[in-house]
Amino acid sequence: MFHGGDYTGEWELRDCPELFTSATAPKRGITRHRLFRTSTYPTIVKGVRADASSTVARPTPGWADEEWTDTAQRLRAILLKFPQVAAGHVTAACLYGWPLPRNQPHLPTHVFSADGNARIRAQGIRFHRTTLFTSRLFFDLPILDPAHAFISLGADLDVDDLVRVGDAAVGNWHGPPLLTLEKLTAAVVGTRRIRSRRRLLTALDLVRPTVDSPRETDLRLWLRSVGLPEPTVHPQIFCAELGRVVEPDLGYEHARLALEYDGDHHRTSKGQWNSDIARDEAMRQEGWTVLRVTGRTDYRLLEAKIRRHLGLAQPPQDGTRPPGDWRNGR
Repeated sequence: MFHGGDYTGEWELRDCPELFTSATAPKRGITRHRLFRTSTYPTIVKGVRADASSTVARPTPGWADEEWTDTAQRLRAILLKFPQVAAGHVTAACLYGWPLPRNQPHLPTHVFSADGNARIRAQGIRFHRTTLFTSRLFFDLPILDPAHAFISLGADLDVDDLVRVGDAAVGNWHGPPLLTLEKLTAAVVGTRRIRSRRRLLTALDLVRPTVDSPRETDLRLWLRSVGLPEPTVHPQIFCAELGRVVEPDLGYEHARLALEYDGDHHRTSKGQWNSDIARDEAMRQEGWTVLRVTGRTDYRLLEAKIRRHLGLAQPPQDGTRPPGDWRNGR
């Protein structure tokens, strides 16, 4: 039976090669020559092979990409040999669909266990023993619960990257939130012997609920980094022209200024494009100014526009800016 945890978003069944341990190869009619001397049964982890001629339909989130599928398959292979473990750290983040820094490797596969006597030493696997072990089934995969998965990342991600992960965990990036910001904060505050507790709490102070995409987070963090006031996430604007409430990505209600980040789908989808135009016009009818941001936006000009609209002093002209990779549209 499919166990998606609390996930209520779109999912589907996808065929994956069947996994088997090398020890069971004879029972499957596989000779040693075919197993060890051909590429018919590739190794997923030591002692576990894949049989592409036999597939299994696996429950998979609708947003999952090839990296998600590969990560899930590696975890299933590990579980065939070590059933007591659960995914954590970057492996959990990948399976939950959380954004990770581009320079953060997804290998080795990180697995956790509360068994003090457990030992796993194998290439491609990073084993952690911890008393902070609360797991859940997510698409039939045992993963540290979202709060402990977030905590496990604290020592290796910087504050901005932890904010992105936190926004994803409590936001709407891949369906409904996995937990609330209050529960996530309570877990960090209430759990003993956490590495990088201060960094985690600093990040949580910047995490906001209801965020829809990493681009929204990056835009909000950039605004703070250049000394602009933090805008509201999804301010509610009733638009009489549409007869409903519209929620732009970010907004300064007192100045009636809305900021919208447009990904490629806004440009390539005609329906989305037309919807954006209608929304913008409806907000303008309510007296709002709408600024659209893309990966090609000149952020220096954007900052000047925002400051002018908010009645703030213009930025320095010496070219200095806080460090960050927001200009790369990450």
